[in-house]
Amino acid sequence: MSEENTPQSGISNDKFFNEMDKEINKELSFPEEQMVKLREKFTAMKDKYANGNKEEQALLEADVVQTGDRISKAEMFKIDLASSVSSSSDIGHNPTGILAEYTDDVLNIVNGNNKPTYDGNVPGYELHDGWKSMEDIQNLVKSRYKDVSSKDLFQTMLQDQQKLASNIQPGENAEFNLQKAYSNISTKIIEQGDVRSLATDKIFGNRVFQDDLLSSIQNGTYGELGLDEETIKSMDPTPDGKISPEDATQIVSGILQDSDMLKEYLTDYYVKAMEQNFHDSLNPDVRKAQQTKVNKSQETPVGQRSFQGLKGGTIVDGKFVPSTKQV
Repeated sequence: MSEENTPQSGISNDKFFNEMDKEINKELSFPEEQMVKLREKFTAMKDKYANGNKEEQALLEADVVQTGDRISKAEMFKIDLASSVSSSSDIGHNPTGILAEYTDDVLNIVNGNNKPTYDGNVPGYELHDGWKSMEDIQNLVKSRYKDVSSKDLFQTMLQDQQKLASNIQPGENAEFNLQKAYSNISTKIIEQGDVRSLATDKIFGNRVFQDDLLSSIQNGTYGELGLDEETIKSMDPTPDGKISPEDATQIVSGILQDSDMLKEYLTDYYVKAMEQNFHDSLNPDVRKAQQTKVNKSQETPVGQRSFQGLKGGTIVDGKFVPSTKQV
């Protein structure tokens, strides 16, 4: 999801992070309305306490302690939640896209519009999809964190390729080991990692698979997708056969929702990044010599599998829905 594609709250990623920073950095204070209610409550308790027996006084004292503890816990939770989705957390560069339907829930908790309620003595909040404890909410947020382990592992792989390539001398074999790269990426990154994060987060540099895929599809044509002339006419009112931004977005959405297809595209994407890093790290003379030997059939540029894999898709309500089978 891009900066322009925001959740139902309409808040941008930058604004979201600003709201979290405001909560983290603000001085601890309580709304006057809340303080008025507390003063009224404790004033009424004062007379009961003065006229009560020891047992009644003990219950009133426990109530005071519980009230203070709940207020303190609610304020601390707001700060902790804001910190867990701040720009310095592992939520990534696109919190509104990652949190998706929970974006407004998080905002309303942090800004105080959603007050805590209790299931017995367990504190929590009523979210759009039902009540969740504070612990459940934190776990939900952290389940959407960037896959740091896969990111670190991929960075190590890139560094290894850089070191390997930089040590190759003129006349030596400078061919990128494509088969080994596919095996490593598939088994160690794609199968072991968080596919959602690998598709939507910045895992290397400022590159995001989802954004790059959308761009590659928008630069293509319906014909490259393998669609017949009749289907193209039903999708494209213009005679140029180009893919509209709306259709490109629909295609990307379909890919992201198809686990098997997504894994194949992700494998291609990260292998291509590793291959590019390898070639960029070669000695200029070695790289020039190697370019004359490149086996074109082994190249897998970003977008190539995307077009091939979408052949055989169908049209549903005027939108392209990709097939789950590779062609």
